[in-house]
Amino acid sequence: MDQLAEQKDLFQNHQEENLDLSLEAEKKIARSFMGRIEWEMIVIGLTQCLFWFGVWAMVLNGFMPLWVGCLALIVSSTFAYLPSHAGQHGHLSGNKKHLDWLNFWVGQISLIPLAQSHEILKITHLKHHAHTNDPNNDPDYNHTHTSGWFKSALAAHQYGTRDKRFNNMIEKWMETDPEFKAAGERGGMVQVGFYILQIVAAINFPLETLLLWWLPRKLAVSYLGVIFSHMPHKGLPVGRHSDTRFWSNGIIRFFNHSMQIHAMHHMYPKICHHDEPKAIEALRPFMIARGIPGADRIPERIKNNPLTKLNTV
Repeated sequence: MDQLAEQKDLFQNHQEENLDLSLEAEKKIARSFMGRIEWEMIVIGLTQCLFWFGVWAMVLNGFMPLWVGCLALIVSSTFAYLPSHAGQHGHLSGNKKHLDWLNFWVGQISLIPLAQSHEILKITHLKHHAHTNDPNNDPDYNHTHTSGWFKSALAAHQYGTRDKRFNNMIEKWMETDPEFKAAGERGGMVQVGFYILQIVAAINFPLETLLLWWLPRKLAVSYLGVIFSHMPHKGLPVGRHSDTRFWSNGIIRFFNHSMQIHAMHHMYPKICHHDEPKAIEALRPFMIARGIPGADRIPERIKNNPLTKLNTV
């Protein structure tokens, strides 16, 4: 109740300053941050994948100890999803329609360490945006709304096995959404290809496959399930301005892929990941006025290392 009262006071203060907090004004500012090619994600996606292949080559040729390669790929594999996520929202091509192919190809190449289909992740992620926190329609619900991060980390691996809620959603959309079905079938072929590649790798290099692919992939998926889903959305209701929070765990944004400010992404998914800090600075009064959880405690200026501890008003 105290937090709600503080937000109302802030809203009144903004009104007194004659700021235009209309939805039209908000959208106009937001559009100014949209449309560019997010070259940073292209670099990250291709570089981390090249690094993944490089570590494999060095380990197999005896230039790097297996345990060192394992540790290196545990870290680098956590960067494999973010470029695909950018591609899912069209950030890699910006507003250049002739570069749309970048979204798929860079996104898919980036996902090799995670052995995932870009198209399958895209169609399920867009459903997550359309139905965030809806228990019957949010594909991420089961690993988001758990009692703690450990359960969330485990649940992130249950797709297609014990996650009946998720399986029911997929069956429903495969029957009712032709575009979802077509993308799912194409992505399914990619998944089959990854299964075959992993089997071949395991037969020829069993220990290397275990420690350079299987273990880093498992740990990365668990980590991503916690910071992309559980921390930003846990315990929150459905609603564009209430389904995502600003949060902090005391670790600098870089090591959490800036998911502390994930609320900005759910407010305007077309704003590139690397432009979100500046967009938050510009849209902060609107976010406070709309009652986005934690918006009243974020810094007015977001620099290199903000949100390790949210500001207090």
